[in-house]
Amino acid sequence: MKTYVATRNAGKLRELKALFASELALASYRKYSAVAEDAESYTGNALLKARALVAALQASGVCAAALADDSGLEVDALHGRPGIHSARYGGTQIGWPQRRAALLAELRGIPPYRRTARFVCALALLRPDREPVVVTGEVGGYILESESGSNGFGYDALFFHPPSGRSFAALSEKEKNAVSHRRRAADALLPALHSL
Repeated sequence: MKTYVATRNAGKLRELKALFASELALASYRKYSAVAEDAESYTGNALLKARALVAALQASGVCAAALADDSGLEVDALHGRPGIHSARYGGTQIGWPQRRAALLAELRGIPPYRRTARFVCALALLRPDREPVVVTGEVGGYILESESGSNGFGYDALFFHPPSGRSFAALSEKEKNAVSHRRRAADALLPALHSL
């Protein structure tokens, strides 16, 4: 069954397509409109997005599955912020460069060993006439004191991944997809796909 992804983020769509290349035929749906992500968890927000996409598909007479991702960056020195508000950190009217700058400013003076953080991802898969499948994955690292790398998107240029010895933005797409929070969530989802 064709599966549409509940996102307007081209980078996220590209990653999900790569992660599920042998399992799902993923596509964007032009009539999908972003929903208010006002749940209290990544799982809740992923389900909100997936259900909104399913409703849009059904309204157009399309019988298909929906996959939604909600992810965020949790910084220990900030008591887990920005967390589920990562995409809106610093305000909804600013872009990612300003969000990264705001995060660096808030962490100014915090020594490297106290800049521990993790990326968290929840994936929700909704198929017609089936219960939703929701999984999570995370990966730990540190927040750098300045940006490093030009690949990726979001906070990737600030997130140092110790096993790789580089930031996520300094990794190739293939390298990042092998170790990321989305990879871990995708791995958790695969058994559910095989059992459907």
